[in-house]
Amino acid sequence: MTFVLIGLALLTGLAGLGVWGLAVRSREQARATPPLSARPAPAATTAATTAATSPAPTAADTAASPAALADVALRRAARTEAPLAAAAPQPGQAPPEALASLRWAAPASLSAERQQALVEALRRIPRPPAALQQLMSPQFLARASSGELSDLITGEVRIAAKVLATVNSPFYGLRQPVSSIGQAVTFLGLNSVRSLCLQYLLDDSFKAGNAEQRRIYDQIWAASALASELCAKLAPRLGLPEPGAWVAQVLLSFLGHLGTASLMLQRKEAGPPPADLLARCAWSQQALGLTPAEIGGLLLREWNLPASIIDDVCAIDRLLVTPADALVSRHSQALAVAYLCARLGERLTAADAPADLIGFDPALQDGVDFFYLRGYLAAPGLARLNDHLQGADIQRCLQALHPPELRPIEA
Repeated sequence: MTFVLIGLALLTGLAGLGVWGLAVRSREQARATPPLSARPAPAATTAATTAATSPAPTAADTAASPAALADVALRRAARTEAPLAAAAPQPGQAPPEALASLRWAAPASLSAERQQALVEALRRIPRPPAALQQLMSPQFLARASSGELSDLITGEVRIAAKVLATVNSPFYGLRQPVSSIGQAVTFLGLNSVRSLCLQYLLDDSFKAGNAEQRRIYDQIWAASALASELCAKLAPRLGLPEPGAWVAQVLLSFLGHLGTASLMLQRKEAGPPPADLLARCAWSQQALGLTPAEIGGLLLREWNLPASIIDDVCAIDRLLVTPADALVSRHSQALAVAYLCARLGERLTAADAPADLIGFDPALQDGVDFFYLRGYLAAPGLARLNDHLQGADIQRCLQALHPPELRPIEA
């Protein structure tokens, strides 16, 4: 019996040593193996993995042609295999030097004389029709029906004619012509038609005096139209509150860029605006004392738009210099989508613009204009943003707008 007990004890001890040895080896392997987040992306992805990680086709996808769907699927697969080029900035991570060097100036930081001179220069820009104030009132944005929008714009006969000419253009491809703003809303949706109305109400304020000025204005108008179209499609799908207001505010965020171009073109040495937002802000602030967003805010105040609208419009471009953890606003996700749409509008209407967004992921962009935006896009509420951007209906819209066609129609 004693020998049996001794044997059992020896076996127990050996088993314990084996378990201990396995634990030691496991810890050593864990130390030798980097965590998953630090491991390099695999060189290739199997078809099964690609299918599992690719976004599921939307209803709009299924309406596309088989050839278009195959092309989209291939490029989506390529996107899933691409290595991560960037990630949301970590807390305390220093911004690029060019971004950190920009000290965003508020109008109040200017001397009284300089601010007054800037306001006086902006007052030379013709005021838009009075319908602008009603179109952009919070009550109208929140509750206006197609009938109310039709009544408002019908009172501006020339604006209504321009809107209907655009709606009946080949771009929209309507099967039958429409003869009223109400019918246009039925076919295109309230937000898209309201954006067109807003664009044409503002167009008379920016008449080009020469070919160079017209070229610059056309570029800004094209970017604003595409940006508002993108916002009109994305905002409802992402469940953003008051999507109609954000569609209009995205378009209004370009007003400061138009105003800045108008002021700068009076300076013969100014040249065209820089393509990147950061460079454009530094360029404008050095010459005029304020960035385009703040100049747009001054102009909107002169035109008596509501303060709440002006604040949100100016806040869109301010995201360029505002870390996600520094913005205390219930609108932070909506502002991020608005800012992204504005930057994409500029990107997709540039001279060498791509025709679509296949393979584009805003969270992986390493340009300075996207540095702080990546932090906002990490919010759970925006997790499906890039899936929506890759949707077939948005790709068709972008391809139809390349080269851009939605510009103010000359009287």
